[in-house]
Amino acid sequence: TIKDSVKSSLLEEASREDSRLWQNSTTNTTTQPKGPSPTSSINGQHHPQPQAPPQPTATTATTTTHLNGSAAFQQQPPEPSTQRLRGDVNDTTFVLDDPLDDLYIPQATARYWPHLPPALDDTRTVDKRMDDPFLLAKPELDALSQSIRQDLIGTDHPVLNKAAAYFFEASADGGKKVRPMMVLLLSRALSDAMGESTVAPDSEESSLLVHPFAWQRSDLPAAQRRLAEISEMIHTASLFHDDVIDGADTRRGVPAVHMVFGNKMAILAGDYLLARASICLARLRNVQVVETMSTIIEHLVRGEVMQMRGTSTASPDGDQRMVYYLKKNFYKTGSLMANSCRSAALLGDYPPELVSASYRFGKHVGMAFQLVDDVLDFEGSLASLGKPSLSDLRAGLSTAPVLFAAQQHPELLPLMERKFKQEGDVERAVEL
Repeated sequence: TIKDSVKSSLLEEASREDSRLWQNSTTNTTTQPKGPSPTSSINGQHHPQPQAPPQPTATTATTTTHLNGSAAFQQQPPEPSTQRLRGDVNDTTFVLDDPLDDLYIPQATARYWPHLPPALDDTRTVDKRMDDPFLLAKPELDALSQSIRQDLIGTDHPVLNKAAAYFFEASADGGKKVRPMMVLLLSRALSDAMGESTVAPDSEESSLLVHPFAWQRSDLPAAQRRLAEISEMIHTASLFHDDVIDGADTRRGVPAVHMVFGNKMAILAGDYLLARASICLARLRNVQVVETMSTIIEHLVRGEVMQMRGTSTASPDGDQRMVYYLKKNFYKTGSLMANSCRSAALLGDYPPELVSASYRFGKHVGMAFQLVDDVLDFEGSLASLGKPSLSDLRAGLSTAPVLFAAQQHPELLPLMERKFKQEGDVERAVEL
């Protein structure tokens, strides 16, 4: 009883919007450090960064540090969209403040597209590769798992290496790879939005990634690929941890990692993937991208805490329960997509309006993705989902279908409150 009481109190504190656990430092400073600061290559070699002129003219010289370790000066256009942050360790200049006040619209609106875009209109004769984002990104995605397995997660410990690479093995179902696909497709779309682009010289003819503009880092295609790999590594690590917490038996149609290697090794493998992702992230040498992607890990933890607390106890009001649920979805699913897309724009040094649009695109795709996933939990099967149907209900989770049904069937509320633990609760919920 004492243990449950302490756990309940901690979850109550951690899931509050104003909880001190999630507050950012309010200290902000614009103090400029004196003298040049060193920059490092991906191989750990240090190269001095020349100090910018005190009075910049129409263009500003900056140093680009390549993934292969070389550094070169490039002329940037006036007022670049991303600037190197300066200040002390408490500087919050770049903290992203999204109030998440646009997740739930209680009433239907008439703001719909009048027609589908031409590429999605089945009545037109178009190249079907332009309709399918997975086909568009296939050449890049096919190489992604191999790159992660061979280049990014190698370790001398054979069991840890096997566990960490569990979903990246050539024989494994590596999932749809939606997140890296979004990063790669958006990277190409952003380049096309800035003008005519050409395929990168080190890429195959079918590659998505194109030669960078003169004002971008010269190794941008390699950096974009690395960012896509990082997003998939963070996602996979979260699956390892989630399956232990939820006690899931299967994932992607095969036994969950903890069912094969045990809980301890599954947790360590997830931690190891996050550690490797963090190292790769730092080697991108872009402080704004590092901060943006690091925020995802905090959000994953915050969302899991909100899910453990449960949607039904958030508020007796139906709309508030829905808002709580949608915020949880953002932290657990939407943030990774939103901030990965935002990082793709930051990495290319695109204008602020494109950075903002990229974030919003990823955010709302992520929210829609989770809503569809919650519906499929009722309508799908083990073959189509890679996990048993009704797994959310059996785990005690009240997702969107349940929350909407509860507005018409209040008898669902006590079932939600006890997280469908009594015999017959799941069956009754499905019936309603």
